[in-house]
Amino acid sequence: MSMWKRGVRLVVFTAAAWAALGIAAGPAAAWPIPYTAEDIRYLDATRGNFPGDDDQLLLAGKQVCRLLYTGQPSAAVIDQIAAQYGAGPEQAGIVVRAARGTMCTQAPG
Repeated sequence: MSMWKRGVRLVVFTAAAWAALGIAAGPAAAWPIPYTAEDIRYLDATRGNFPGDDDQLLLAGKQVCRLLYTGQPSAAVIDQIAAQYGAGPEQAGIVVRAARGTMCTQAPG
């Protein structure tokens, strides 16, 4: 086999290997998902005022939005969030107000 053909094969093989690695690394590069401006405002309002880390705070906030959008009154949402996360009613109220003011501003009630 000529030197030129070996060189072409090496280039093709190398390009294919890099392409395969690029495809495999694609999903990993997409995580973690960056916070939105609303997420940051919500976290600023709830950090230190509700038990849990940022992931738990965001989960509680998204749950608040889901409950509010399904028609639950704020008082019922506060009670449910407090019971589920082992928080006091005041702490759950902070989460509900912060979520309503940032992530679910169009929720009824």
